[in-house]
Amino acid sequence: MNEGMVLTFVFLAWLVIALVAHAVLARYLLAACVSALLMAGATQLAGYVEVGYLDPLWVISSAVAFGMALIVSLLVGLPFRMARKLQKERSTGGL
Repeated sequence: MNEGMVLTFVFLAWLVIALVAHAVLARYLLAACVSALLMAGATQLAGYVEVGYLDPLWVISSAVAFGMALIVSLLVGLPFRMARKLQKERSTGGL
């Protein structure tokens, strides 16, 4: 499989993980951090499955993956946050 397809699959997996985390967890930052941790773990697992061994610099690659995944998760969670704020405003009468 070429690198473009691998990156596409990893990014799609990140999107699915972020969507599920934000749908299940109501707190925006908690959902973003949990999904970023899961995404970094999924990235390490995908690398292990593809190469057959754990990356020797797995700590550094996990930190970089966490940073990138946190950005993706924060962006994916914005519509959920806005929808929850609107629902809360409607239920309280705009207070």
